[in-house]
Amino acid sequence: MSNLLLADPLLASVRGWWTGIIIGVTIVAVVVFLVMTIITQAHKIAGQAEAGSRGMLDAYANTMAVWELRDVNRSTSNIWRAAEDARKLLEDKS
Repeated sequence: MSNLLLADPLLASVRGWWTGIIIGVTIVAVVVFLVMTIITQAHKIAGQAEAGSRGMLDAYANTMAVWELRDVNRSTSNIWRAAEDARKLLEDKS
């Protein structure tokens, strides 16, 4: 029976069409699978990036006290120097 199918040119050309359609559908399915995988990974990465960005903003807010501490230290140093200068002036007057 397979010899009969090969002998008929009409059936042989239809067989070629079916082969081409199967190959085309397979290629499209593989491409769709790959694109969906890429989109899924990109979505996961976007979620991780958003979480990282929120974490950085939290860290920034939590470290603002350190920068304010620098200003307190600077003010304390100025007060200390002024007190030392005042003591020297008082000692010189005595």
